[in-house]
Amino acid sequence: MQASNTSMNAPAGAAAPGKSRMRVSSLLSAMLHFGGQLVGILLALLVSHLIARRLGIGSEADAFFFGRRIATSVIETLSQVMAVFYIPLVAAHAIGSGRGFLKATLWHAGIAAVAGAGLSLLIGFGAGAATGLLAPGFEADAAVLARQTLTIFAAVLPATMACIVFAAALNVAGHFGMPSMIRQLPRAAIAVTIAVASTSLVLTAASAFAVAWFVVAAIMFVQVLRMTRGWQPEAGIVAHPARPMAFGIAAVLLVVAALASTWLETAFAAGVGPGGITRLEMTQRLGTLLGNALATALSLVVFTAWSKRTAAGGEILASDLWRSVFIGMAVLLPLQVYLALHSQTLVSFLLGHGRFGAEDVREVAESLRWMTLAPLSAFVLRMVLVRILVDRTLSVVRLLAISVTVDTGVKFLLFAWLTPEFGVNGIVLGQAVSPLVTLALLAGLLRRRRVLAGPVRLGRESGLAVAAIAAVAGIVLGSLSMGAGSVIFGLAPSAGADLATLAVSGGLGIGLFFLSKRVLRVSIALD
Repeated sequence: MQASNTSMNAPAGAAAPGKSRMRVSSLLSAMLHFGGQLVGILLALLVSHLIARRLGIGSEADAFFFGRRIATSVIETLSQVMAVFYIPLVAAHAIGSGRGFLKATLWHAGIAAVAGAGLSLLIGFGAGAATGLLAPGFEADAAVLARQTLTIFAAVLPATMACIVFAAALNVAGHFGMPSMIRQLPRAAIAVTIAVASTSLVLTAASAFAVAWFVVAAIMFVQVLRMTRGWQPEAGIVAHPARPMAFGIAAVLLVVAALASTWLETAFAAGVGPGGITRLEMTQRLGTLLGNALATALSLVVFTAWSKRTAAGGEILASDLWRSVFIGMAVLLPLQVYLALHSQTLVSFLLGHGRFGAEDVREVAESLRWMTLAPLSAFVLRMVLVRILVDRTLSVVRLLAISVTVDTGVKFLLFAWLTPEFGVNGIVLGQAVSPLVTLALLAGLLRRRRVLAGPVRLGRESGLAVAAIAAVAGIVLGSLSMGAGSVIFGLAPSAGADLATLAVSGGLGIGLFFLSKRVLRVSIALD
């Protein structure tokens, strides 16, 4: 693998504006970030398995997932979206200052923590109203439990907001693996608590999550101190000032849109009836966690690289955008095919235990097949928005305001239209379709600018198309061969057979992907 800067129109060294101990390629950075996310995915699946086993689909699980979805939707949205504000700002500080880099990082982290404390208090005081508004069908005991869970989960916001700034500084300095890995500690705390707790399962798990986040903040603070101790700005590069007002408003718009989407989903899922929220949560965990983690890793590394490039006076071409989209889709497509093909087996193997019955497995598997479409359209929209955000010649706020308004409105209309007929599947379909409408709108608004249109130059990464096709063929072939073997030898369905099918199909797909990549000498650059 190698990183290429052939499309960068900037002074030498602009892609790496600060001196750090080690320079890694953009693809390796993405893989390091994804490695941490992968640990989080495994922990999330473990949590889903434990909840399915110990709580099943019912009012107590609904209460837990309601509180968790509302609070962690704020946490996870802020973690991803506020990078839109902080990464360009931190990149400008990193280019133009030495020890000032640390001072600016701590200053912004303090402001973020204070804002997080205010938001935490707001959610805590409004927890009862939010529960009554979004889940009016909850029984009295479930409503009280949901309110308490939401309040505890929201208490972590001061720590999570500070961690967003710490992570931005570490990312700009080229550190992606550690910030991603350490932020999985709260999920691990939930998993351990659910596994061992005997009473007050829901509230104890939420409390463990809260304590773990403050531990994460302390660890990341120490890492920032170590990283900035020897930081030196790159000689000969003048930092182009970031646009804090534009980036701040853009971040607020994206946060509001993401939260509105999550809360709309939750409200419509609650309206489906008992178990609706749990079914949606389980479906999204299996159908989007891995795909979204890959998309987040790719887009974060690209956004960081492009922010550093524009801060140093460089230019982002349409070719840069579509090359990144091509790389991401080549990786995402085989993964989503695997999930769709093995939806029933995955749900049965991971969730079909204890109080999670056969009918629950069938319903979640059906929703999962449709959910596999959503990460594909969402990734393309995410990359187009990243391209818009780093362009200093565009009216970023106007474009984002139009796009998020349309996206939220389309989701509401689709949910309202499809949910009465298809239940949770209607929410899933709406998630897949709404990004396509927003993309069409942005294409129309930007048709006269060289933002989305222009020559696309692919180098050796073009071989990823063949690798993706080979991976899909391997996944399908592995599944068919295991199915034929079960019929020939008369093997009865079992957890061991499910695991063998998943392993053979996935292993063959991964093997053919990397074999094709090696034979074709594919070289990938994300920056």
